[in-house]
Amino acid sequence: MKKINIIFLTILTFAIAISCVKDDVENNSTGDLIVGFKNSQSSYIYTDNDVDPVQVFEPIDLVGGSDGTTSDADISIPFSIDVTSTAILGTDYTINATGGNVTLEAGSSFVKLPFTINPSVLPGNVPKTIIINLGQPVPAGVVVADDKKTITITIAKCESDLAGTYSLVVTREDNGVVYNFPNEVITELALGVYETSSTGPYDDLTNDGAPRNGFIFKDVCQSIAIDEQNLGDYYSNLVEGDEDAGLVTLDPITGEVTSITMNYSIRGFSAGVTRRYFTAVYTKL
Repeated sequence: MKKINIIFLTILTFAIAISCVKDDVENNSTGDLIVGFKNSQSSYIYTDNDVDPVQVFEPIDLVGGSDGTTSDADISIPFSIDVTSTAILGTDYTINATGGNVTLEAGSSFVKLPFTINPSVLPGNVPKTIIINLGQPVPAGVVVADDKKTITITIAKCESDLAGTYSLVVTREDNGVVYNFPNEVITELALGVYETSSTGPYDDLTNDGAPRNGFIFKDVCQSIAIDEQNLGDYYSNLVEGDEDAGLVTLDPITGEVTSITMNYSIRGFSAGVTRRYFTAVYTKL
């Protein structure tokens, strides 16, 4: 009995440790099968050294349904290119899907929409966008999630050098509370892709089992992009920026980074403010 109690207490403690930092996001989807883009925005960065075409994919997920199971029939999902896109189809990129449709096969939880990007023709420091809209899927009974109908893909050729140590001031917008991190480290993961060492007020998520304390962001020709991601790549709470997630300020003489401003939110709290907005100002040390 004592052993059983210890196991129970261990499980309970673990559950509390997860929920005390962030509450789970509830999925209230019922009825129809629901599909949608995994991300509402994405970006791909290249340099002058990238001359060969590059194939990339954007997932379309089976987001939810009445019983949480996959479909027992293929789902055909139509897509179209929004007229506000600035990238040129056939020149800057091609879409490797025929007939303006992709098929989410029976039993699958996602399908990839494939693109081929041609970095060699992209102008320097001038981002271009590919905006894709999803239409009404077939068969009947399948719908597209309202917040997952559109993806904005940014493609650009630009240099980026943001890795280093910063003095960070984070302000929670709904209550004005300020958090200071005097030695915030930004680490480069790939060209134009970086990881911070904190998220909002949290710099200790790894103590509870998260693989990281920070979040992933991208530098798109001095504009910041923060794709939707799980907090600490662990909790169900989602971290994301909007289309204007921030910018990089450069010294006008040396061209070196002086500061970075980021605007993002963390959502999924079950009590109080369900989405918390933060403004983070990084000053290069």
